[in-house]
Amino acid sequence: MHQLRVSEAVEAAAKALHDSVRDPKQFRWEAMTEQWRIEMRAYVRPCVLAALRASDEFVARPTDRRVLGTRPRLEMVSR
Repeated sequence: MHQLRVSEAVEAAAKALHDSVRDPKQFRWEAMTEQWRIEMRAYVRPCVLAALRASDEFVARPTDRRVLGTRPRLEMVSR
């Protein structure tokens, strides 16, 4: 996997997680210490790597064009 892609994805994920769970009184991402940001990046890195790996495998998988364009059939469920 390309290291720049991984590092950008890890940075984005760490920042997004921080922004989504921080209290309004807590410092923003930019104001946190570098050590804290390093630890947050380390925390999200395994999830990011798994997501990128899954995405790469999905893109590389050969697809059947007929199946890709069809919608799942919906049926009414009687009560």
